[in-house]
Amino acid sequence: MPCNIILFGAPGSGKGTISDLLVAEYGFTHLSVGSLLRDEVQRRTPLGLQCKAIMAEGNLIPDDLVVDIVYKFLTQPNAVQTGVLLDGFPRTLQQAKAIAKRGFKFDLMLVLSVDGQKLLQRCLSRRVDPVTQKIYNLQCDPPPPEVIDRLQIRSDDTKERHDHRMMIYNKQKNELVTFYKDIAIIVDANGSIRRVYKSLRRQVKHVIRANNKKKVFLPSANL
Repeated sequence: MPCNIILFGAPGSGKGTISDLLVAEYGFTHLSVGSLLRDEVQRRTPLGLQCKAIMAEGNLIPDDLVVDIVYKFLTQPNAVQTGVLLDGFPRTLQQAKAIAKRGFKFDLMLVLSVDGQKLLQRCLSRRVDPVTQKIYNLQCDPPPPEVIDRLQIRSDDTKERHDHRMMIYNKQKNELVTFYKDIAIIVDANGSIRRVYKSLRRQVKHVIRANNKKKVFLPSANL
């Protein structure tokens, strides 16, 4: 049976790389809320037009609207069949409660834990490729030599912006880990990506095995 996983971590914790590895190995449908919102806006759906109007005024997308968009995605046949890996949702306790009220359940919450000073170093070492929009890190995820000269520093990758993001993140983390205490696993993400992935992979395999045991096998009509 497919499983649904929340991947939660601070900016610079390695969520993007970990997501790619999990999707490649297990075939999850990857949900990035930021990408989902941009897609709704580009396709000019009713929800997308609402988001565009809100963002044009410089406001954050309300929790109820984010939940509407995510729930629409989660109930699509492909997502139901493969299971979903969520990156960037839920971000708030309100979002977690709202999606739970709609009957959607998660099997595992992986919380990537990284030391504060290391997160700051990763933030200041982050670079974006303006051509592909791929994000690299000069310390732990270096770019190939052919793209180095065109890489750029994002405007919000400063110590001041990072400190502000971390203040918000820590509040959200405490609330969400408490809400999902029955399925939340803290993963030490200070080491190499290979070591981190090996650690959390064990948790994912455990959940998948547990889900498979829940399958109901119907007897063959020929027996």
